[in-house]
Amino acid sequence: MTIWQAKPNAFLSSLRGVAIVSMMALLSFLSISGANSHDMDRVPCLVDVVFGDDAEGVSTTYVLRFQHKNNSRRNIEGVSVLVMDKEDQLIRTTDSTCGVLQKGIEAGDVGACEKSLQVITGKMARTLGYDAWIRMIDDQRDQLTTARHCEVVGVNYSE
Repeated sequence: MTIWQAKPNAFLSSLRGVAIVSMMALLSFLSISGANSHDMDRVPCLVDVVFGDDAEGVSTTYVLRFQHKNNSRRNIEGVSVLVMDKEDQLIRTTDSTCGVLQKGIEAGDVGACEKSLQVITGKMARTLGYDAWIRMIDDQRDQLTTARHCEVVGVNYSE
């Protein structure tokens, strides 16, 4: 006679207990990880140097750009990020606006996020003079273009 034949009710009862405990542990893990679905989401990012014209002359804008996956069930408008270099050193913190035409990223989608980190206006360039303007552009480029990845630490949900 085996254990299943001798005490089927005791065996089934203990099997149900193991299943219930396992399900509770799994649900606890899922609820904890789901609540933090955006915490410390690490993504590659970069800073583009964009030249343009404004009313006073040539402007220079440094734009942080990266892709973000919306793992939540709600639409998001933007995220807060830590901008890191290749040695994982913090360069700066910032927010960014996400989605095409800043309309957000729908639940489950991936979209672009960006933020203008620094703008050197044409008026500033004209006031400083060409040589100082070039030195300023080079200095900002050297500081900001070391960005390698961004860690998403917060989310701004749409209404």
